[in-house]
Parts: sequence; C-alpha cells; structure tokens
Amino acid sequence: MENKVYLGYIIDKSQKDKSVFNTLTITNKKSIWFGLITIYEIQVNEENITTVIDRLQKNMADHIGFIRQEFYFHFYCGNELIIVYKNRIFHATANKSTWKSAYAYGKSLGIKEKQLDFLTPVENHKRYFK
Repeated sequence: MENKVYLGYIIDKSQKDKSVFNTLTITNKKSIWFGLITIYEIQVNEENITTVIDRLQKNMADHIGFIRQEFYFHFYCGNELIIVYKNRIFHATANKSTWKSAYAYGKSLGIKEKQLDFLTPVENHKRYFK
C-alpha cells in the first residue's frame, strides 16, 4: 500500500517558536509582503501527520506583537483537506461546499474572508511559488 503524503501551507507568523520549522520537511518557501511574512510548503508522510499537526497546533501564536491575531494552516493529500486552527481541526475536501464549518469558524475568530481560501497545492504554487 502506498504511503500518503500531505502538503501543508503555514506562515511563519502563525508559530510562536520559529525553530519548529527546523523540524519539518520544507519543500518550498517564499517571503511575501516585502519580506514581512514567509509562507512554507511542508511535506508530511501519513504516519507523521497527526504528530506534526499536534506539534504545530500547540505552537500556534495568537498575536503578532500586541495585536491579537488568529491563524490556521492546512494540509492537502489529493482531494483530502485538513484545516487546523489553534483549538479546532476540520476535515474537508477540495470542494468548497465542504468548507462551510471551517470557514464559519475562521470568520468567528475574526479571520478575514479573503484569507479563508484554503488554497490547493496547485493554487498555492500559482499564487506564491511561481
């Protein structure tokens, strides 16, 4: 049986301890917004996905400086989508109709609608890693 591989997308500001990135398999990274934010694409094998999600979730920041800010990160494996907030995890698919709960939860935390896009690997590459 083939081992599933997940691609995850996470920004540096979402993590309190940035050294966590040294423990991950980074397949791509790009600085955006004049170098203020770095987006990482990470690769995680199926047998490690729960451990990695747990580690990243426990390390999630809830502010930038003195400004309260909620974050999420997400993973894709084929059509499967895992959306991770600091206190909740949602399982969905690439089909936007399956995002309703995760989207509503993100909005309830104050995350801007345009940021709740849960881009697929193809979309992330077009937007950030071209």
